Amino acid sequence: MKRFLIPITALLLGFYVAGCGPENLYVDNFPVQKGIWPQDQFFRFEIPVQDTIGTYDIYLQVRNDGRYGYSNLWLFIRTNSPTGATIRDTIECRLANDEGRWLGRGSGGRYSMEIPYRYRVRFPYPGTYSIEIQHGMRASELVYITDVGIRVQKAF
Repeated sequence: MKRFLIPITALLLGFYVAGCGPENLYVDNFPVQKGIWPQDQFFRFEIPVQDTIGTYDIYLQVRNDGRYGYSNLWLFIRTNSPTGATIRDTIECRLANDEGRWLGRGSGGRYSMEIPYRYRVRFPYPGTYSIEIQHGMRASELVYITDVGIRVQKAF
């Protein structure tokens, strides 16, 4: 009987700890129509914020088809605060390693990658913050990026 008690206790403790993870403030994804992302198209995420004291981590979410022709993805990101202040960033998202193997999780020829964007962000004003994402690759149309998203979670 003791032989079964330890694994069951460990399993229940694991479920309890997994349920106590960080809480998401915001999660949203946009599908890229027909898997073709024109360079002039941007995705806009509207994040409602009331907590001006807590800190948050922001992650970019990218899904690509295995036929995507590059190992990386350059993104132009513009963040607008409720006061009108704007921050612009350019970041590189590595989607494959040097050997060409896709990073992240994959299934059925599709791959999902969550890229850390900013850690321990404090939103100084209540209101709606917007994050706009546009691809910064040289191709005028980017083929085989299937979804683009944002996740904002309470920092540990």
